[in-house]
Amino acid sequence: MTEGEFIRFYKKRNKIKNHKAVKEKIDLFWNVLLKALEEDKKVVFKDWGVFEKREIKSRKIKVPMWEEERYTGPKEVIKFRVGKSLIKIANGDRDE
Repeated sequence: MTEGEFIRFYKKRNKIKNHKAVKEKIDLFWNVLLKALEEDKKVVFKDWGVFEKREIKSRKIKVPMWEEERYTGPKEVIKFRVGKSLIKIANGDRDE
């Protein structure tokens, strides 16, 4: 699902007429989530999943067109581990 499709889905589901207001709400969620990850490195949504900020080590890469091997720099990435309830919802097993 693309961002545009998600915005249309959210707009229709919540019966919001203004496209700009929907985009602002979604951006606000991501801004708050990223700020929380900066502070705590981990955000847990109970039974839904965990957003976690992890550090990736540098690694050696080799591209045939390059003459020598190079190293990537270490960086931080955001990982999402899905929870059991979200898996059930995604599979259509809504027993609750």
